[in-house]
Amino acid sequence: MDSLILISSCMQVAMGTALLLLWLIDKRYLYVRLWGWSAVLLGVGLALGIALVPEHMDGARGDAQAFGASLAVMASLYLLMAGARAYRDLPWPHRRWAAALGLAMVLIVGLSRVQLSYAVLAAAIILAAGNWLSAAWIGLGTRSRGERLVGLSLLASGGVHAIGPVLDPLSRAPLTHALGLTVQTILSLGLILLSVARAHREVREQADRFSRLAEHSLQGLAVLRGHRLLYANRAALAIFGYAELGQAQRADLLRELVPPDLQPAAEQRHAQVMARADARVEWEGPRLSHDGRSLYVRGLSSQIEWDGAPAELQALIDDTARQHAIQALRRQALHDELTGLPNRNFAVEQLQRLTARSDPFALISADVDRFQLINETLGHELGDELLRALGERLCRELPAQAMLARLGEDQFIVLLEGMADAAGAQREVERMLALLEQPFSVGGQVLFVHLSAGVALYPQDGRDAPSLLRAADSAMHRAKALPGNSYVFFDKGMNRAARARLQAEQALAQAIQAGEILLEYQPKFRAGTRRLCGFEALARWQRPDGTRVSPAEFVPAAERTGQIKGLGELILQTAVAQLRDWHARYAAVPTVAVNVSPLQFEDVDFAQQVLRMLDQAGLPHAAIEIEITETAAIGHLGHVLPQLERLKRAGVLCSLDDFGTGQSSLTMLRKLPISTMKLDRSMVEPLPRADAAAVLRATCALGHSLGLEIVAEGVETEDQAQALEALGCTQLQGFHLGRPLSAAAAGELLAQARS
Repeated sequence: MDSLILISSCMQVAMGTALLLLWLIDKRYLYVRLWGWSAVLLGVGLALGIALVPEHMDGARGDAQAFGASLAVMASLYLLMAGARAYRDLPWPHRRWAAALGLAMVLIVGLSRVQLSYAVLAAAIILAAGNWLSAAWIGLGTRSRGERLVGLSLLASGGVHAIGPVLDPLSRAPLTHALGLTVQTILSLGLILLSVARAHREVREQADRFSRLAEHSLQGLAVLRGHRLLYANRAALAIFGYAELGQAQRADLLRELVPPDLQPAAEQRHAQVMARADARVEWEGPRLSHDGRSLYVRGLSSQIEWDGAPAELQALIDDTARQHAIQALRRQALHDELTGLPNRNFAVEQLQRLTARSDPFALISADVDRFQLINETLGHELGDELLRALGERLCRELPAQAMLARLGEDQFIVLLEGMADAAGAQREVERMLALLEQPFSVGGQVLFVHLSAGVALYPQDGRDAPSLLRAADSAMHRAKALPGNSYVFFDKGMNRAARARLQAEQALAQAIQAGEILLEYQPKFRAGTRRLCGFEALARWQRPDGTRVSPAEFVPAAERTGQIKGLGELILQTAVAQLRDWHARYAAVPTVAVNVSPLQFEDVDFAQQVLRMLDQAGLPHAAIEIEITETAAIGHLGHVLPQLERLKRAGVLCSLDDFGTGQSSLTMLRKLPISTMKLDRSMVEPLPRADAAAVLRATCALGHSLGLEIVAEGVETEDQAQALEALGCTQLQGFHLGRPLSAAAAGELLAQARS
C-alpha cells in the first residue's frame, strides 16, 4: 500500500516537473510555473504525510515530518489556487490567503500531536475546499473542453481528498490512493494540455492580430529572399501597383521595381541584412511601380526568420507625394514665379559653385531702364507681361553656356561660364543688347526696351558670389547714367567710390551729433573799393583724426539719407551764433550767405525757423542771406517759392546761386523773390576773353535792370577781378581776394575792415 502512495507522489512530482519544463520554454505564462510547483509540492506532502509515515510516529522526528508534510501540502494548495486565479487574470490577495493557509498548517501540525487521524482529516477538508474553489475559478461558465476537463478533475480531486479519511482514518485505503493516482494523473495531464492549448491559442491570436495589423497598416511590409517576394501586405502591393500577392511573387522585383543604376546598391543591402541578424539599414530612393509610375520610397530593412530561414523584412513608405512637394518648394525657392527663370537664390548657388573652381567666367547684371514708368502708365499687369517676354527672348537667344536669372523687379543677370577675357564678354553683352533692337508686343502695346548692363569678370573683379554681384551691380548703375542700351565693365574705382559713399552716409549722423561739422567763412568784397561786404559760410567735416571729408561727398549723402534737415539746421545755428559773437565783439553784423538744400524747403516751417533763430539772437533779418541753386529751385519750385517770399517780406536776403548753369535762368530771375544773383565760376573762368566778357556784360546789364546785386565767384586772378569790375559786377569772391577762413580769422578780418 505504501508503495502505491509513493508511486502517486512520484507521479505528482513528475507531472509538476513537466509543467515547469513547459514554463521554461515560454516564461510569459505564470500559471504554468505555479501549477508545476503545486504538483511537485503535493507529491512531497503526500510522501511525507502518508506514504513515509510509520505506524507509530512520535518525538521530534515525527513533528518535523508532520510540519514538512503540512507545509508542502498548504504551499501546494496555495500555488494551485494562485495559478487558477492567474489563469483567469483575476486578482490574487496573496497575503490574506497565505495567512489563512498558514493558520491551517499550524492547525494540522497541532492536531498531529494530538492524533494523526485528526490532522489527516483537517488536511483532507482543506485540500478538498481548495480544489473545489480552483475548479470553480477555472471550469465554471466556460465553453472550453479543456477548461471543463480540468475543472471536473479538480472537483474529483477534491472529492478524493474528502473521502480519504472516511475510508481510512489515515487516508491509506487502497481505493483512495487508486482514485487519487488516477484523478491526479488526469488533472496533471489536463493542466499540461490546458497550458499548451492556451499558449497555442494566444500565439494564434497574436499572430492573427499582427496579421490584421500588417494588412490594415498604411505602411508597406514586404519579406524578400533573393529576388523573390515571400510576403507583402496590401499597402506594399498598392505602393508598387500589384493587384494581388501572387502577381508580385511571380515577378523579379529587383529587375522590375529598382532602376538599373540602383540595383547594385539594393543587392548589397540585401546581402548585408541576410548576413547579420541584428542588421537595420535605412534607405530611400527612386523606384518604379509595376504599371510604370515613378516612385520615391523610404524603407527600413532588417532580418526576419521566415519559414525557418532568414529573410529581409522591408518596412516601406511611399514618399512620392512629399518628394514632389519638396521639389515644388525647391523650385519655388530657386525659381522666379513670374518668369519661370532661376531666381536670386539659384543664381547665388551657381555663383558659389563656380567660384569654388578656378575656371574663369563673366557675370552680367542688367536692369530695364525706366521700367517704373511702364508700371505707372500702363499698369503692373502689362509690366509683368513685358518681363516675361523679355525673359523668353533672352533665354531663347543667349548661347547655350549662358544661364539667365531674374534677381527681382526688373533686374536680370547672365552667367557666362568659360568666358576668360573681357573681349569675349563684350561680344556677348553687345549681342544681348542687340536683341532689344526689335520692340516687344505685349497687351496690345508695342514697347521698345533698353537695358543698362554691368559686367564683372571672375576672378579679377571678385573671388566670391557677394563681391561679384556687387561689382556687376556697381558697373550696371554706372551704365544707367548712359543713354539707351549701354554697358560698363567694372573697375576697382567703383568699389572705392561706393565704399566712400557708404562710409559717409553711415558716419554723418554721428558727425552731426559729435560736432564734427564746422564752418569756414569766405569773404566777399565790394567791387571797385575791394572792401569787405560779407561772407559765405562753407560747411566742413573734420574728423577727430584731423582728416576732412569734402562737402561734395557729405552734402549729397545727407540729401540721400534724409539727414539734410539736421545738417542744414546745424549750419544755420552755427552761422547765427557766429554772427551774434561778432556783433558782441565788433559791433558789426556782416551779411553771411548760407547754402540751403531744396529739401529743407519741404519743411513748411523752414522760413519761420530761420526768423526765430535771428530774433532769438537779436540780429537783424538782413544778417543772413539764403542761397539756393537755380537747378534746385526749378525742381522744387512749389516748395521754394512760398518760403522765399515769406523770408523776403521779413527782410532776409535771398540769392540765386550758380547762375548761368541752368536752362531757365531768365524765368527764375523773374519768378524768384531774390536780391542777388551769383554768377557761376564757369562764366568767370574764361575772362578776360572777349566772348566771355560779352556774355557777362549782358548778364550784368540784366541784373542791374532788375535791381539785383551781382556776385562773381571763383575769382582767381587780378585780370579777372578787373574785368568783372569793368563789366558791372557788384561783389567779388574767390581765392585771389580771400580764401575760406576759420571763424577766428574771419573775425580778425572783420575787425580790420571796421578800423
